[in-house]
Amino acid sequence: MKTSECEYCNGEIRQKQVTVDHWYEGKLVIIKDVPVGVCQECGQRYYAAATLDRLDAMAQNSDTAPVKNIRSCHGNESVTTGV
Repeated sequence: MKTSECEYCNGEIRQKQVTVDHWYEGKLVIIKDVPVGVCQECGQRYYAAATLDRLDAMAQNSDTAPVKNIRSCHGNESVTTGV
């Protein structure tokens, strides 16, 4: 993320790995280790477009497991699934 200041509160944005509850077509998929920018003041999350695309792709293929891990959404991806 290129932005280092929150657009809502002007707090500092830091890169973190978070767990996301992602709804896709009426089903909930929990995805762990998602890279995201998080405001240190208000908690607002900033997702890269590639990350959002990857979350949707993982949710589309989530028939076998409701919990997934995302290691990276760029380059060499390592995605694991589990319950």
